[in-house]
Amino acid sequence: MPIDLVLSPPSSQSIAKRALICAAIANGNTLLKGSFLSQDLQVMVDSLRRIGLRIKQDSKHGKIEILGQGGFFPVDEEYIDVDNSVLTANFLTALLAFSSGIYRINGDKRVQQYPMGDLIFALNQLGADVRSESAYNTLPLLIEGIIGREGISPSSKRYGINAAMNNTDLRYAALTGTATYLYASAILLASPLAALNSQVELHFVNQLCCHPYILMTLDVMREFGVDVPIRLHSDDTLLFSKGTTYIIPRGIQYRPHEYRIESDAALANYAFAAAAIAGGSVTVRNLSDKSIQKELEFVYCMQRMGCRIEYVDQSVRVTRQDPGLLRGISVDMEDLTDSIQTFAVCALFATSPSRVTNISQIRHCEPGRIEKLCVELRKFGAKINEFEDGFLIVPPEEIIPATIEADGDPRLVMSLGLIGLRVKGVQIDSADCVKRSWSNFFNEIGLDF
Repeated sequence: MPIDLVLSPPSSQSIAKRALICAAIANGNTLLKGSFLSQDLQVMVDSLRRIGLRIKQDSKHGKIEILGQGGFFPVDEEYIDVDNSVLTANFLTALLAFSSGIYRINGDKRVQQYPMGDLIFALNQLGADVRSESAYNTLPLLIEGIIGREGISPSSKRYGINAAMNNTDLRYAALTGTATYLYASAILLASPLAALNSQVELHFVNQLCCHPYILMTLDVMREFGVDVPIRLHSDDTLLFSKGTTYIIPRGIQYRPHEYRIESDAALANYAFAAAAIAGGSVTVRNLSDKSIQKELEFVYCMQRMGCRIEYVDQSVRVTRQDPGLLRGISVDMEDLTDSIQTFAVCALFATSPSRVTNISQIRHCEPGRIEKLCVELRKFGAKINEFEDGFLIVPPEEIIPATIEADGDPRLVMSLGLIGLRVKGVQIDSADCVKRSWSNFFNEIGLDF
């Protein structure tokens, strides 16, 4: 049955978490406005509270007020459980690396599988003292903040770097192209702390400055008064020359202020996909074509598949008159990594095969994620051919009802759950995990899981 919905998803967790880090380092009161009803964002808020920051939440009116203390945290020894939040784990690790406390960070089994070696290595190049308690450079991590400590960082010494913890004119880290945008964002956000007494230079041997999540990080930092100069390199005759260097001047500081967070585009894409699959129209409020979220470009995938896209009054509308005539397409999803599952489910209902390309980095950043998606899609009858950089989906003539085994991954639950809009008998083993991202998602789109 066609749908006709007007929805207000939670505010962007990616933007909100970046803003929370900036606010925590700023000296003064910051007010964030938006819709913050997600368990995943709450993990970040609770983690900042555990290190002593004063945070007031007003869920009814969509406000989070945080009193930053210039990067000095009242609680200087703490154990922090980030639950299922990989983003929180990365951002907190970089934040606490340049503090004055001693902290242990851990999370659930899924987060413990996430490789963090490149982030640990980069932070230790900058003179931090971060080490993994695992042989695989994953959580749990032990972090000993370097404010007030002198000499060579014990952790950097293990790598043969011999980086000074303080009393240095320059903190410098160079990483290869295998490092992810998440590590770069984490270090960039925490860099004003690292730059209290030293200039910080972060060099990546690839063109990370063009990555949408790096651009988002730089946009949020700019909102808080820190504009990061970027130096691009193309001369391949010099060591570490090709790539991007981010420069954080010595003594630069975030300024507290009032900041409204737009709706989460990756969450909105589940709703837009609902219109493509079921037919009808979905309008999402608090989004526009001026969004700083690259994930919103997913709507152009919907347009190529046969949907109509409209931007009206700070809202985005996706309409599909005939859900039975979705076209299969080939799409480069390097910049739309959070919407890979969402697109794959739409492709399941297309009249011809679809191909996802240029996502090889996901296999490195999140091991098993693409493989798990393909396993679940095959249950519904899809034929999947996997490649190093993506996969091909051949939709079945008839979709078979199946039970989704999502292992508590809300992205997988929300995307595959959309199949229930057209197929009866779909079940989910862990539908409650959507509370981490959008608590009443299924109710709002008319599904009962």
